[in-house]
Amino acid sequence: MMPRNRRTWLWVLLLILLAVLMASLVWLVGRYEQTRFEDQLELSANDLASDIRAKLARDAQRLQALVEREAPNWQRTARVLLQQQPEMLRIERRNLAFKIETLGNSAFLPRLSKEGIFEYFGRHNFATDVAHACALAARSLEPAYSNSYFVPQGNGTGFEVMDMCMPTVENNHLTGYLVATYSLDRMLKEWSESSIKRQEEVSLLEADGARLAMIGNSNRSGNKFAAQTVLNLPGMTIILRIERWRSAPYWLANTPTALALALVLALLAVLWLLYRDTRKRIRTEAKLAREIIQQRKAEEVSRQSLERLQKSARLATLGEMASMLSHELNQPLAAIASYATGSLNLLPSDASSQPSTQNLYELKIALERIASQSARAGQVIKSVHGFVRRRETERSFVEPAVLLDAVLPLIGLQAKQLGVRIDQQIEPHLPRVWCDATLVEQVIINLARNGMQAMDSSATPPPQRRLTLVAKSCPSEREGEPPLVEFQISDRGPGLTQDVSQRLFTPFFTTKDEGMGLGLSLCRTVIEQHASSLIYTTQTEPPRTGTTFSFKLMTDHEPHHDHTL
Repeated sequence: MMPRNRRTWLWVLLLILLAVLMASLVWLVGRYEQTRFEDQLELSANDLASDIRAKLARDAQRLQALVEREAPNWQRTARVLLQQQPEMLRIERRNLAFKIETLGNSAFLPRLSKEGIFEYFGRHNFATDVAHACALAARSLEPAYSNSYFVPQGNGTGFEVMDMCMPTVENNHLTGYLVATYSLDRMLKEWSESSIKRQEEVSLLEADGARLAMIGNSNRSGNKFAAQTVLNLPGMTIILRIERWRSAPYWLANTPTALALALVLALLAVLWLLYRDTRKRIRTEAKLAREIIQQRKAEEVSRQSLERLQKSARLATLGEMASMLSHELNQPLAAIASYATGSLNLLPSDASSQPSTQNLYELKIALERIASQSARAGQVIKSVHGFVRRRETERSFVEPAVLLDAVLPLIGLQAKQLGVRIDQQIEPHLPRVWCDATLVEQVIINLARNGMQAMDSSATPPPQRRLTLVAKSCPSEREGEPPLVEFQISDRGPGLTQDVSQRLFTPFFTTKDEGMGLGLSLCRTVIEQHASSLIYTTQTEPPRTGTTFSFKLMTDHEPHHDHTL
């Protein structure tokens, strides 16, 4: 056995190893969760940047439609477009000299002068940015964007804006420009507000990190995670940045880590239980060994008691049948004596004389009948010996007809005395049954004798006294299993009363003056040992059909010899 100190150190090392492994698992899960969260944030930034590019491209297509409008229609269409696009503050139509020909201001701005957002700081102050964007658009014949700039307002506020310049072309000749002014703050508010999550902030930055516009939650408690992407536009480059805060530590705010911690606690509990149970193992094993030995002894005593009871029941049955055995053996013995005397009379008294041919013939017949009666007596004695002899329980496959044929000599004795007719109904091609033949034969004998005694003690007239032995096939109650063979023993007695039915299988209960009250109890025990049940049906009201006992036995599902009545 391992020394106690060594076992203690092994347990300590095991606990340390598990603690290190669990801590590593929690750390790795936390790192994985953090990486996954950052990947999701970066994916959100890329998706939002793609949405902004797509919406700017869609606005460019709408502005392209304005180029083809006449002046009155242009003004009306421009107003509709400005009402639909709150982020668009102003639309200008300019000639090749960059002079404004006509314009439209957003309906969402305060009622200012015609200059709109440029009322307090003239539009000419930002001509350089617009000219740079339009020059790029003229070279590429595609929309171009200016760098962002701040337009102050009279109340101390202002707008961070950018211009999109779109060239107007007729017959492959540049005829002018269409300039749309966007508010960066409103762009974020209108185009990203639906995708902003709780505790998330979206902003637009210049290349040097200066913040141009921002929208989102101002609560910055907890851990901060950030992702950014470059928003490249023709003529302009800005950075889109998303920041998100988590109020709880990231390594506790996810299901995998919670499961890992739960696993740690579960393992610690298992280790404690294992340690406690290990200390009790030797005592438990010793106690279990003693209980198994005692149980085996009890089962052996129970088995021996059951065998003694079965032997006693057989001897009691034989004692009740003693007079019938005497009468049954008397007949063949008397016949043997009579035929022997007759044979002696046929022989000549003088030893030198020869018997006649007629005497020889009659002597042969007498000797044949002596042999027949001797065989009859021997069969009766053999049946009784096989019924009474004590042996170990042994099961085998037996044909149903053989079981019924084996009990006929014994129950036939009582049937002759009581005037009972025995009928056998054996279904053809029955499979063999798996049973202890001696015990099942004892059950059939007990049930048959009970039925014949019930008809004798009742008012059943002798012509109607009939005992029926049935063996037939029936399906198994469990699907897929082979069929069973059902045995039925039916009489035409008065049936069982309700009081007798309730106590029918109670040990030592009997309605006979000489009975022991063990027959039916032992019968039920034997049938239950064969994984079946002993059931009965009775009829006490007219027309009385007597009582039927039945039980079922397992088979090998292969039909054998054909036995019919």
